[in-house]
Amino acid sequence: MSRHYDKSLDNRLAAIEGHVRAVRQMLTEDKECEDILLQLSAIQGSLEKLGKIILKDHLNNCVKEGIQRGDTQVLERFNQVLDKYL
Repeated sequence: MSRHYDKSLDNRLAAIEGHVRAVRQMLTEDKECEDILLQLSAIQGSLEKLGKIILKDHLNNCVKEGIQRGDTQVLERFNQVLDKYL
């Protein structure tokens, strides 16, 4: 288990998985496009929220610890992650 594991994160991922399954079902059932788009918007919002939580945790823990250990590359790696994430 990762040291970053948190039951609330697992619950968020489970909810996102449920939303994705719902979209698949909506598509196979030929549901209204508007309803599908709203569901997709909810998924995107949930993913963005999860990403922010993990990003903050990374900054407040991993990056901070790296700086304290004297890891001179930690900020460069953090900036690379930000460039890919944002």
